[in-house]
Amino acid sequence: MWPTIALEEFLADPQKAIKKIAASSDIYFITENGRPILDIRPFRSVPDEKMRGSVLTEGDIVSPIEADGYAPFR
Repeated sequence: MWPTIALEEFLADPQKAIKKIAASSDIYFITENGRPILDIRPFRSVPDEKMRGSVLTEGDIVSPIEADGYAPFR
């Protein structure tokens, strides 16, 4: 089970809650009346090298495929 923080507790001292979340590697759920309303996770940067080669293009990605290539979207 993921850790939770009640909305009232979060709003009472947001700086303390954010520091607690940032220090962990868990996803925290902010709850209101026991129901999750949002999740907060610590930021983790992704190195550029890890993403290199993950996006591939083939041909012209800007021009329509045919003369009226936008017709299906109208």
